[in-house]
Order: sequence, then C-alpha cells, then structure tokens
Amino acid sequence: MAEEDVRKLLETFVVDNADLERLESLANQFNIFEAVGPVGQELRHSYFLAYLLNPQQNHGLKDVFVKRLLQRTVAATKKTNLPVTPIELDIWNLEGLEVSREWQNIDILLLDEANNLVVVVENKIGTGEHSDQLERYWQILRQHHPTKRILGIYLTPDGEEPSHESFLSLDYGQIATLIEDLVVNRTSILNPEVRTLLLHYAQMLRRHIVSESEIAELCRLIYKKHQQALDLIFDHRPDELASRGEFLRSLIASRPDLVEDFSTKNYVRFTLKKLDSQKLKSGQGWTRSGRVLLFEFQNFEDSLKLKLQIGPGPHEVREKVFQLALNNQPLFKPQSKSLNKQWNEVFNRDFLSSKSFHDLSEEDIEAKIREQWEQFLSNEMQAIAKLIEGVKWLFEG
Repeated sequence: MAEEDVRKLLETFVVDNADLERLESLANQFNIFEAVGPVGQELRHSYFLAYLLNPQQNHGLKDVFVKRLLQRTVAATKKTNLPVTPIELDIWNLEGLEVSREWQNIDILLLDEANNLVVVVENKIGTGEHSDQLERYWQILRQHHPTKRILGIYLTPDGEEPSHESFLSLDYGQIATLIEDLVVNRTSILNPEVRTLLLHYAQMLRRHIVSESEIAELCRLIYKKHQQALDLIFDHRPDELASRGEFLRSLIASRPDLVEDFSTKNYVRFTLKKLDSQKLKSGQGWTRSGRVLLFEFQNFEDSLKLKLQIGPGPHEVREKVFQLALNNQPLFKPQSKSLNKQWNEVFNRDFLSSKSFHDLSEEDIEAKIREQWEQFLSNEMQAIAKLIEGVKWLFEG
C-alpha cells in the first residue's frame, strides 16, 4: 500500500470519528478499578468478590450480597435436584459463613457450618477450563465434606456452560445487575465510600467484562468501519515480548559477574565470566562465542523459564558437564539420562506461569521476575557455578 494511501486511512480513522470520540469519552471516565491495574485479571476479581461474599467484612452488606447471588444463581438454572433452594437461602442466616481464597487451588470457597453448605466458585476471565478442574474440585470437596450440601458455581463473562453437571452457570452481567440493585435498594444504609466502590465495580464490569458492554459494541463498530487502519496500527503495536526480553537483558547487564551471549526476544542467554574457560568456549553450531554451556531465558507469551543448556561442542567437554549434572541432582535437573548429540537441558526454573500473565499487570510481572532473579542469583546460580569450577579439567590450558 502506498504511503499516501496509508496516511489517508489513518486520517479518516482519527478525524471527525464520532464513535472513536464516544469510546475515548467512556475510557476517560475515572474508575477506581481501572486505576489500580488491568481489569481482566481473574485474581483481582476473585479477591474483590470474596470480599463482597464475606458477611463479616466491613462493606455493611452483611449476608445480603452472598444470599442474593446464590438465590439468583439457583433460581436461574433449569437443572433439578439442587442442593439448596432460593426459599431456604432466604430464611437462612449466613452471617457465620467462612470465605477462603485458593484453598486447594479453588478460586473462592464458601463454608457455612450452621446450614451444612459448601459453595465452590470457579472464576474464569479470558481462559477456559483445563485439566478437568471442576471434576477435581468436586471430588476434593466430596472427600473433605462428605455430609455437606455442595453447590458449584462457574463464573464467566458470558455465562458459559460448565463441563460438570453439578456446577451452575453465572455470568458477570448478573453480578453487575445484582450490585446495581443493591446500591439502589440500600442507598440509605450504605456507607457513601462503599456505595461508590460498588458502582465503580459494576461500571467496570459493564465497560470491559460483559459481552454486551457499550465499550465492546463500540470497538466492534469502529473495527468494522476502519479495519484497514486498525490492522496497520496493530501491526505496529509495542512488542511485549521484545520489551520483556530487554528487561531480562538489563538484569544481566546490571551484574558485573555475568556476560550476555547472543540473544533474541524469545531467547536471552548469558553465563558467568568465571566460567569462560577455553574449553567451555570450544563449541560450534550454536552462538558465535563458541560457548558450550549457557543459561537461557525462554521468553514466550504465556511462560518464562530459565534453563541451563549444554550446546554443541567437543564430546569430552560436554560429557564432563553432563556427568556433573547427573551426579548432582536435584540441583541440576537433566531432562534425559544420556547425552544427546547437540543440546541437553540440565537445569530448569519456572520464573512465571501462564496464570501470572493473565492475573498480573506488566509492572507486577517485572517485580515478580526481579524477585525470582534475586533468588536464583543467591541460590542455584552460585551452587551451580561452584560445582562447575570444581571440575578442574575444564579450566586447564
């Protein structure tokens, strides 16, 4: 596409675009939840919902929020043989309810001993079920609470149907409606600060999470009208992987005892200067430095791992390092029991999981990387370097 055509596309997109102005107006409205970080992080939603569901918290709703949420969820389903009815929930006192986060990896767990009830809430935003989660959670609860009534709730932006027949579907639009109704009906008794907090949360859900949000509809409309211009903008968006790769390189550069090797945005490599012996730099077929042994960050969209790799090089050198790794487990973690022809992974440390990328802001991700990095430097790296230095033959000549 000619440069003049590209310029015209972009000008049409930004000049006198009423839809874009409306979208910017919505985006510019102050919202507490937007101010504190990405709104699509499951972890933060789970924490706030656990706060609202807990009758003993200081929001002033007592057990009203949890009661109404459970009642509406149960009443909305067509499933039969439910463990509890809306009428029972209405007459029960749930103020002794205990609320837990991440017990047995369950997002939110509600335990009410007085009414013999357990509720498990699995919260999904931007991800789906995996590894038979709902079935595993159900079996765990059956094992720990064999005599209690168990109610499963599967919370998603659009009310996706759960894979497990004993779980009921709940969507974030219902959460927003419930909060808005409570604010209207209890305005006179709610603390003004709590009322503002609730309204901001419902507003944020409407704008970003639920599928029928005005922001979502405007985005679809704008994209339909200006697809070419937006595709161009998308193609030139900032590269998060490249930025993270640069951050990793800066961590290495800040250490005078380390030296970076050839790196890309997906693979950031380094070693310790004291390990730069002639024999450990006698390799071919990997990087131009000839280093046989390198630490390697593997930087991808949903994971960040640090590995120690034995690359191509003289068999005797590679064998010495590989046998050292085999003989010093679990510090070393050889991926195989025999030496491969070219590459052998002998150490692996997870820096970030896929859940971290979904639940954390970029600032939080960098903080977590830095924390993991400092732990690695103080522990594994020093221990690994000491063992390698102990193989005197590698440093002769």
